[in-house]
Amino acid sequence: MYQRIILILLIILMLIASELSGQNPNFSYPYNYSKIVYVSRVIDGDTFVLSDSSRVRMLGVDCPEAARFSKPAEPFAELSTALIKSLIENKTVKLTFDGKAFDMFGRQLAYVWLRNTKGEDSLFINAELLKKGFARISYYPNSKRYYALFYNLRNTARQKRLGIWSNE
Repeated sequence: MYQRIILILLIILMLIASELSGQNPNFSYPYNYSKIVYVSRVIDGDTFVLSDSSRVRMLGVDCPEAARFSKPAEPFAELSTALIKSLIENKTVKLTFDGKAFDMFGRQLAYVWLRNTKGEDSLFINAELLKKGFARISYYPNSKRYYALFYNLRNTARQKRLGIWSNE
């Protein structure tokens, strides 16, 4: 009986914590929902921090992992991070969502568009990583919006032996 009460209390606390954090892992934005944000810091090639301290993980791409916890960096990790820093750090971007809003780490899942001085979308960042060979495609079913574009960019980079594909 005592264990059952403890279990129920723990579940209630977890539900309250997820609601307070505003990062319900099951939450989804409406189709094509977007918001304009300011990037304050780049963590690695596919993750960055916004001015409100929330984190964003780019949808559909997986960059080489940076060095962490005495684990060495994967090849091209520094180059993919440097590219993203040069493109979006301390700049305004548009995040566009496609289904599930957050991953299991509480990061927003989004497509990222660089904005120009006129406030228009000027560069699709997720696609740019694939085009230059600095990312693989993460699990990305063909029902997703940019399936054909991502696979074509990845295949072209692979054929040209760019970035991570240069060692194949």
